[in-house]
Amino acid sequence: MSNTTFTSFVLAACLGAAVCSSRATAVAPEDLKAQWIWHPQDSFLEYNDTIVARKSFTLPEFTAARMAITADTRYRLFINDVWVNDGPSRSWPDHYQFDVIDVAPCLKVGENQIRVISKYFGVGTFHQVPQQAGLLVQLDVAPKSGQALQILSDSSWETATANGWISNTPKRCIQMGPLEIYDARREDQLAFTPAAVLFEAANGPWKGLNERDCPLLTKKPFSFHAFREANVLNRDWKCFVFPTARLLYPHMIEANGKVSMASAVATVVTVPKETVLHIESPGSTVTINGERGKDGTFTLRKGDNFLFMAVTGFFGHWVKDTEIRFVETEGFALSNPVNDSKEDPWCFVPFDDAKYVNSDYEFKLLSLAEQAAVEAKIKGIIENHLSKVKDTKTLRAAFGGQIVVLSSARDLSDDPHMRFMAREVLGSAAQFVEEPEGLITDDAAVTTVKPSPDGDIELVYDLGEENVGYYQFELDAEAGLELDISAVEYITPTGRVQHTGEYRNAMRYICKEGKNIFTSLDRRAGRFVFVRLHNQTKPAAFRQFHLIESTYPVEAIGRFASSDPGLDKIWEISARTLKLCMEDTFTDCPLYEQTHWVGDARNEGIYGLIAFGAADLTERCVRLTGYSLEKYPIALCQTPSTWETLLPAWSHLWGISVWDSYFYTGDKEFLAQVWPQVLQNLRGTQKYMTNRGLFSAPFWNMFDWSGIDDNHSTVLHNSMFVVGAIDAALKCAEVLGDTESAKWLTEYRASVVTSINALWDAQKKCYPDSIHDDGSISTKSSVHTSFLALLYDIAPEEYQAALLENVLNPPDGVTKVGAPFAIQYQYEALEKAGKQDQIIASIRKNFDPMVASGATTVWESFPEGTTGGDGFPTRSHCHAWSSAPIQFLNQIVLGIVPNEVGGKSITISPFPSGLTWARGASATISGPVEVEWKLDGKKLDIKAKGPQGANLIFKPNDSLKGIEVTFNGTKAV
Repeated sequence: MSNTTFTSFVLAACLGAAVCSSRATAVAPEDLKAQWIWHPQDSFLEYNDTIVARKSFTLPEFTAARMAITADTRYRLFINDVWVNDGPSRSWPDHYQFDVIDVAPCLKVGENQIRVISKYFGVGTFHQVPQQAGLLVQLDVAPKSGQALQILSDSSWETATANGWISNTPKRCIQMGPLEIYDARREDQLAFTPAAVLFEAANGPWKGLNERDCPLLTKKPFSFHAFREANVLNRDWKCFVFPTARLLYPHMIEANGKVSMASAVATVVTVPKETVLHIESPGSTVTINGERGKDGTFTLRKGDNFLFMAVTGFFGHWVKDTEIRFVETEGFALSNPVNDSKEDPWCFVPFDDAKYVNSDYEFKLLSLAEQAAVEAKIKGIIENHLSKVKDTKTLRAAFGGQIVVLSSARDLSDDPHMRFMAREVLGSAAQFVEEPEGLITDDAAVTTVKPSPDGDIELVYDLGEENVGYYQFELDAEAGLELDISAVEYITPTGRVQHTGEYRNAMRYICKEGKNIFTSLDRRAGRFVFVRLHNQTKPAAFRQFHLIESTYPVEAIGRFASSDPGLDKIWEISARTLKLCMEDTFTDCPLYEQTHWVGDARNEGIYGLIAFGAADLTERCVRLTGYSLEKYPIALCQTPSTWETLLPAWSHLWGISVWDSYFYTGDKEFLAQVWPQVLQNLRGTQKYMTNRGLFSAPFWNMFDWSGIDDNHSTVLHNSMFVVGAIDAALKCAEVLGDTESAKWLTEYRASVVTSINALWDAQKKCYPDSIHDDGSISTKSSVHTSFLALLYDIAPEEYQAALLENVLNPPDGVTKVGAPFAIQYQYEALEKAGKQDQIIASIRKNFDPMVASGATTVWESFPEGTTGGDGFPTRSHCHAWSSAPIQFLNQIVLGIVPNEVGGKSITISPFPSGLTWARGASATISGPVEVEWKLDGKKLDIKAKGPQGANLIFKPNDSLKGIEVTFNGTKAV
């Protein structure tokens, strides 16, 4: 079973058809008559469980057809073998969403078939909170005559386990679901049976069913831009990945770091003579015959040697799967210490006395002594086992019946990503590759890869720019050929690859004999794509390989151009980054996480409104985060998610984003809906105003990737963001006429401001970063508290000049901004202070290096930030929290500044900033506002137009002194 026909067929019929229904044709939850179904099996909680469901039916002539569909956790819909959509949108289990799709163009009179590939993750992510496997499908058809027809998921559907997708794979990363490994040799092993009916539509664990509130994502073919090189790689590899979390806590749905992974695996290593063995085991400690090696190096005696590997880094996100790699791959054999099995050579030992489960935010609320006691107990248990277990005899004595023999097929997996990380280039493979550029074109060209006697062949391609989507390819190959496909964002000019660390940005495809056609189920990102051919004995012929770009369907409304090509490029790559970080929510980055981080989304929401008019996405992000308050004391920092952690700055920024969204749309109904949550969030923050009247809680108190002294409960920027959130709430209260809440908010604000200003250091003329947990005042300060105090009108007037000087000319020892995320708030403060030219100068200084390096997207941090290292300027090279140039180039250079809700009044006040001309547009809820200006000596001619009903008002500014200004043909200054 191929999971799709190829692009030339797959997108033609339904490219424009698979769109969300308009609200006029929306499906109400009570209209859902379908049943939740799955393949019949003993448990519906299994990890990485993939099925195929299908239904054949006959249609008369019809006038319309729409489908409501959802699943836990993913689905891919085909109608008559045409790929229609992937979904559903991320949502909380108590507010679960279904997609509504106009599918009439995909149907025909006569015989039709719906086919759905559905996958249940069975593990927590930062995107979903899985409940159990389930699929819900309802097709409503309006015939030309007669009664309406319905095709409902029920027991008449057929289902089968989708054997091609291997279930036992490691997770891609803590944020995402299982790694994709597909074995095409198994794809025809489909045993269809009648579906199991699980629940009526409204009776499952998915409550509050409601229609998706943003568009479906795009599907646009995107070809490689250039062939870089072909390499011969080392092919030796021996790696085992153990599903530690699943073995210790079956069916646990969580992503918390404070869950003990204390456990061990064991095997017997047999060598024919004394042998040196090198082992890599991140997060674990290995002993052989009771001895710990030095730097992973062990000397084995002739015969049997007992290997015991215990998870010693027992807390954290990256030990859910445990991994061991044997650097040498030959000269030894493995067997099971329990039953001598060589087919299943590993056994697993749970340290039941060291089990511990807690949410991360609740663990943070324990006292330091309590936290230390938990960790000390677990460490002691692990060390005790490591010291006592030295051979098979002591293993049996210590654990007896607890020992579990692991099945190599069911419990162990390989790691294509780690193999990519460990790649060794032996030389060029140019002689083994014919027409490598064939994969760049969409014609009939074929790229043929011949096997090398010296190692695996690797093809490296450049997409030309960062992108995100699904891999799609066609090739003729032998059965058993493995394709490991990996991508990275950055390669240095000297050719050094920046790998993605713990983030498994890879997949594996195992070929069947003959023609192989495949489209991946998972969206992946990157710029440089590496295709490794393993187990190759015959030539393989690629006929196509490209990406199906998948993003929120942006409409390029905002734009910017000027006499400075550098600024133009900065705006361009900022907008591209934003597009790649727009899915069913704003996300932080398309490669590493694809997570809706709430603070990131506040920035991205502003940029998305200006560039794309994406009001639906900003409102959706507000709603998703608001729902987290049903469980947590303040808004969760990434939503929906099974990582239960609180980042207070993000909680406060969520409240600010509510006003941002309303100010753009003027949607009072939306504001009224979320207003109770806004108040709840602020009442939650008030409960933590416990140290000198300041926000104080032992949560993740970061704001910027820099050197802020923030590893304490009382960090001053948190209280400053509380003031910003209160200010936003006061404006909301005024719109809604909530005078009672406004009174409370005003008093709350005054109290917090007084408490902040009590920490003013008159000698240093700044605020400290924090109060340490022992009550001492931090000796460190940052520009962050200075610009936040200015931005949110916290500082008395007599402090403001000093604070502005701190921001513009930071004294020695003051922590500067490290990431473009935080510089958003510095720019807001500088704009408020009338320092627009300094903002443009800062954009040039901080973003020009990205452009100069050839970046096609903006980075997570500046090179002086803390996310880069090892010669690389940043971790993520595509991070939309950094797209501030969209906002400030349009607001400052073009001078487009909305000053009334709903864009009814727009100030036009350009700052030339050394430019001779500029033109562009910003979106408003009613349409674009367009500005074009030209400076000729001391004369500035401005032309501006906006949507009907918008009042465009020219406003002079200091940069225009001495300049004769003409605005829309009339002399203004």
